[in-house]
Amino acid sequence: MMSEYPVFKKISPHVYLIRGENKSRFPEANSVLIDDEILTLVDAGSNLSHIEQTLRSLQHQIEDIEQIVLTHFHIDHKGYAQQILERADCEVMCHPAGKEAVETFEGMMRYYGVENHQYRSYWENILEEWLPHVKSSYKITDYLKEGREIDCGETSLVPIHTPGHTPDHTCIGINGTETILLVDIDLTRFGPWYGNKVSVIDEFKESVRKVINLQPKIGISSHLLNPVEDALQERLEEFYTVFNQREKRIIENIKNGLDTVGKLSKAPTIYPRIPLDLFLIFEEFMVRKHVDQLKSKGIIRQEEEKLMIERK
Repeated sequence: MMSEYPVFKKISPHVYLIRGENKSRFPEANSVLIDDEILTLVDAGSNLSHIEQTLRSLQHQIEDIEQIVLTHFHIDHKGYAQQILERADCEVMCHPAGKEAVETFEGMMRYYGVENHQYRSYWENILEEWLPHVKSSYKITDYLKEGREIDCGETSLVPIHTPGHTPDHTCIGINGTETILLVDIDLTRFGPWYGNKVSVIDEFKESVRKVINLQPKIGISSHLLNPVEDALQERLEEFYTVFNQREKRIIENIKNGLDTVGKLSKAPTIYPRIPLDLFLIFEEFMVRKHVDQLKSKGIIRQEEEKLMIERK
């Protein structure tokens, strides 16, 4: 089946964006191929047929891949890494903070926060339908380290640890930091996503600020079809402001009677809508993180389940 858009795009010498299906929206994501002396794939979450088609167009095959760099443990990023490793016998590296969640299904479920959740079986069924391959075990052969460059030949990759979205989330500079694979600092209209047990809002904010301070000229999102060049700094700043916009929305919703985490989540408050119960799990995690922050700031208090605005 032909894609409605080109499967890959050349970004610079040796560097190719491999687009995911479904316009690179979850549960798909972009990958980046470095066609250099050491054939390198960054993330393996784009559809396997897209990866194979890109390789064929560049006179390669899966078996030629020598190393895979995984930016974090999420299913749309580790993707087909294990299947590729089994065919290519390549190196696979990730950040050590995500080791357990990359390597094992149960580790991933713990990091997601659904290991004992009421929706666990539902979540597993969704994975079985959408991405059955991510239920397998993954082999990791090496680990990313901040500032330790990954040699691909003429091209080098620079790991930039940017936790918050997940503890292992790592952006990748390409030949320095003028071009950065932003991964899930993704510049989408939705904004920051921190719907896992292990996600941390303040760390995410610090990571976005870290990238802004690097002043990249080209930002490659894992969920946009094209790299962002125009007004990249402004786009990053807009992405950052979403954290505070959501906090204000939660305060207003509490004032308007949505005075429990359950009510705030079912409204919903962060997602524009909840098409599947799967998204309600993520919504609840994100709302609860904001509520915890608002309580720690003394802006709201909680009595049993009920949330109330503190009167000054």
